[in-house]
Amino acid sequence: MRIFNLKTYKTYKFALLILLSIIFSQILSSQCITWQRTFERNIQLVGNDACQTSDGNFMITGTTMISGHGYSIFVMKINALGDTIWTRTVPNAPNENDNATVISATTDGGVVIAGQNDTAWTCKFDITGNLIWYKKYLLFSRFSEDIINTDDNGFLFCGFVNYLPGAAFVFKVDFEGNLLWDKVFSSQFLKVFYSVTQHDDGFILTGFKSESIGSPNEMIIFCINPNGDSLWQKSYYFNNRSSSGRKIIKLNNDYFIGSGTVDSSKGQIAFMKIDSNGDSIFTHRFPVNGRNNYFNSFAIANNKLIFSYARDSSFGLANSYGLITDLNGNMIKQKVFTNSSFVWGSLRAIVPIANGDILFAGTGQLQPSTRVIYAVRTDSLLNTSEYIGVEQTSSNVPKSFYLFNNYPNPFNSSTNIEFQLSKSAFIVLQIFDINGKLVDVLKNEYLNTGRYKTQWYANNYSSGVYFVKITSAFKEIYSIKMLLIK
Repeated sequence: MRIFNLKTYKTYKFALLILLSIIFSQILSSQCITWQRTFERNIQLVGNDACQTSDGNFMITGTTMISGHGYSIFVMKINALGDTIWTRTVPNAPNENDNATVISATTDGGVVIAGQNDTAWTCKFDITGNLIWYKKYLLFSRFSEDIINTDDNGFLFCGFVNYLPGAAFVFKVDFEGNLLWDKVFSSQFLKVFYSVTQHDDGFILTGFKSESIGSPNEMIIFCINPNGDSLWQKSYYFNNRSSSGRKIIKLNNDYFIGSGTVDSSKGQIAFMKIDSNGDSIFTHRFPVNGRNNYFNSFAIANNKLIFSYARDSSFGLANSYGLITDLNGNMIKQKVFTNSSFVWGSLRAIVPIANGDILFAGTGQLQPSTRVIYAVRTDSLLNTSEYIGVEQTSSNVPKSFYLFNNYPNPFNSSTNIEFQLSKSAFIVLQIFDINGKLVDVLKNEYLNTGRYKTQWYANNYSSGVYFVKITSAFKEIYSIKMLLIK
């Protein structure tokens, strides 16, 4: 008679679950998935940039309002179906404003973010949403507009200095966020870098310069060496009108620059193809048909150009559009995403996906006055499902503030600690020994409503009784007892 083995059954069951998970992930990565979603947390959110992480999910960054802290860094992670995995907020100093504007995936599954404030800053989150570092540099009034990963595992940022006469800047940090170098390039009145990419001789940037108040903007193409020293600069107008290079992308041996320009006083989107020396191969402008077209973003995938822009209506409000063309600018598909639920929409980020799908992300203003993060996933021809409603970024809201018992307990080298917040708050999670001495701080940050888990690693501590204490900004306090046995 065969004896049922519970351990073997559990092993087979676990293996089956793993196999089904792998199969499901492969199906999601290969099939076309389309949706439109907006995300809010009962406070206004702005989405500025997005990227795909190494695990196939997506992160969107922007800004949110925190009482007493002003505008603060916001980042959220969503899966391939648009479901929220987690959200994080980084409060700044009171009465300051941090606006996260750019994001880039890292090789270890996390992301690096930068943005705008009175001084340059960068921060890094890991794959599970832990803030690894948040660093400020003595580089004043810096507004970061683009970020790329460098071959030596560093990060390069570009943007502009926010005072007149305004200068463009580039600075580089290493993988740990330490500042390596900073370069500033001035003009008589104003110079801005909007985008940067790799170049054979270092890096190539695009933006604009203006020589005086009222003078037209002149698109610039600027080349620097690996240390940030200037190599050459080229300048262009589109049809002798104000122009600015907004996004530069390398394709084979040439470069494409998505641009914003004007046509008969109306905003217009365009692009330029240049060679590796910055010389123009050709330019193409898209007709405006009597309305303003405001450039938002630009990408290239499968030898097609992808544009995101906002077009104003007869009422002066802007609808969010996507556009796909061939490499010569011949239109393949145009799509308006926003519907009657929106006052306006602005999709500032484009993320091409390996299976041909496209993720657009940005901000939407819903009726009547709610500003939310707005994301759209389309197929390769911009087809997508209809927008149906708002998703709260914190689902299954806990009903109380609570600290759960740790597990395992007793424990040897590490233990899991879980807690939940019924309302967003600044919390402190601390470890004390039997004598009441503080030995470790696990959390000291603003957290959104939800349930959280962290670990305490006790390799450097002796056996004995320890206490976990959590305190919120609302003066709520919980503590539990743990036993460390070695």
